[in-house]
Amino acid sequence: MMKILIDDGKLNLLLEAKKSFIGKRVAWDSILSAVSFLISVVFASYNDIWIIPAKLFKIIFLIAGLFFTIKVFIDIYKSKKNNYSYEDLLHDINKLNEITHNYSIIAIRDSFNKYPNKYLVYYDNRWECKLFLNYKDNINNADFIKDHLSRELKIEKSNMKIDYVSQLISEKISGSDGQKKVYSHKLFMVTINEFPEVMKSDSFIIDGRTYFWNSIIDLENDSSAMEKNSDIIKFVKDNA
Repeated sequence: MMKILIDDGKLNLLLEAKKSFIGKRVAWDSILSAVSFLISVVFASYNDIWIIPAKLFKIIFLIAGLFFTIKVFIDIYKSKKNNYSYEDLLHDINKLNEITHNYSIIAIRDSFNKYPNKYLVYYDNRWECKLFLNYKDNINNADFIKDHLSRELKIEKSNMKIDYVSQLISEKISGSDGQKKVYSHKLFMVTINEFPEVMKSDSFIIDGRTYFWNSIIDLENDSSAMEKNSDIIKFVKDNA
């Protein structure tokens, strides 16, 4: 399940603006009730009570029945005119989401070693530091990740297993434009059954990208990585 970040004040303003539309749906049983009541009034027989004639009772109930029926049809018209469903409300709430970017963080351990304690990272030229492998979220996220990892690391998709771990929402300076943005990061643990020989080196290059096997301590001692990516390093350290 995806978490979102919404300002309380903006959410309250939205709910206040839409409160007259939320839950205002006229059921068909209301129409049947109104018509049934009106028909019963028309064909019912009334008796005089004291000095009040039966005809007056019938007129009063007839007026009430007409009023009730007209009100139901007016409510139906308004409901159709302002057709605001819970899907519309959910859409409006999602529009308030202050998260700028949604990313999947990929944690891969050096499980080819007897005592694996390192993770696969790469050098990102835009951020100018080492990063965990990451992808923008996709609807079919697990398949999307497998497909990209397979092409980038030259590994068969059947040779890897993906497990969702946790989600982190954090605010930091973007490496592309220097602006402060809110990021949502979903952590995935990827297990590779058999590693290609090239990936068993401490560092290696595939398709022009340089990869490294670094422990959390290595990354914590990397001033550039900690300056720009400390939240993710701690996120992986605490959860992977």
